[in-house]
Amino acid sequence: MRRGGLLILLVGLILIVGAVGLYMFLQLPSPGSVNDPSATVLPTSAPPQVEIVRALVDIPANTVITDRQLLEIVNIDQTEFDTQQNFTNDSEIMGKLTLRPFRAGEAIKKAALIEPGLSQQIPTAEPNRASDKAYPFVVNNLSGVADQVKPGDFVDVVATFEVKRPVSTIGQAPPTAPGTAPVGAPNALADQTLRSTKTIIQRAQVLRIVRPPVDLMPTPATGGASGTAPSTGNTPPVDGTGQPIQPTTADGSVVTQGSWTLVLAINDQEAELMEFAIAADARLVLVLRGAGDTAFEPTIGTTFDLLIDQFGLPLPYPLHPYVVGINEQLTPQPTRTPMPTPVP
Repeated sequence: MRRGGLLILLVGLILIVGAVGLYMFLQLPSPGSVNDPSATVLPTSAPPQVEIVRALVDIPANTVITDRQLLEIVNIDQTEFDTQQNFTNDSEIMGKLTLRPFRAGEAIKKAALIEPGLSQQIPTAEPNRASDKAYPFVVNNLSGVADQVKPGDFVDVVATFEVKRPVSTIGQAPPTAPGTAPVGAPNALADQTLRSTKTIIQRAQVLRIVRPPVDLMPTPATGGASGTAPSTGNTPPVDGTGQPIQPTTADGSVVTQGSWTLVLAINDQEAELMEFAIAADARLVLVLRGAGDTAFEPTIGTTFDLLIDQFGLPLPYPLHPYVVGINEQLTPQPTRTPMPTPVP
């Protein structure tokens, strides 16, 4: 009995150890499940948020985005953000042209925006005024307000015309010294050059400024301590580094030389005035308006007789005699004081 009882205890102990080992073996993970993320679900934090720009309302195609009220900024998961297509700031979209329509709530994509052309930058028509068009006007450092005009500014155009009018001297030729030939002939007809100045265009917006390429090729130096190359032909003078030398004023401001082109937004009537003035070899200068100046200023223009009659210009003495010819007597003359300028 003693030997049989010991054997039974030994068998029971083996069975208990085997059961414990089998239980622990069954609790171990399988080799294939060690790298499987779905095998064990661990608690994770929310992904970080990123701001993107979306359309707040429907935006049609071929629209220049100039109003921030059309856009909204929302947060999305960083995993959904596309650095090649999404915008994070609405300032990057302002002034861009849409190539396709965007629906409200749709993210603005970079591939659907481009820089607008000149036709898209022309402002829309104002009430009771024809639509503006783009007109090129060549200026220099004098007619272009000393190169202080920037795109988006508003300018007025002042023109000075030279008018040639025939003046007839009726009567006998003036007396001459003994032994000399008479000067002129009776009833002689001569041309007199008169000038007239008028503001022909007001509130023309500057759309673009086109500058010619600058020749940066230095002219070979002829020697000397300064190392400055002289100017030959159309090549501007340059310094020792090859950069063009620009004249400066007493306060250090640079005086821009040469000429450049301003693209103005004007209607057809104003373009006709510009073309006529240029064809008549009139002197055209720009007058820069202050920020927010939208008033239209009626003017009567300026001639020599208006300076005397309307603005009190003193006439030098002695007065030159004025003879009314027969053509002037029979032809009606325009009024000396013109009407105020109508709003174009």
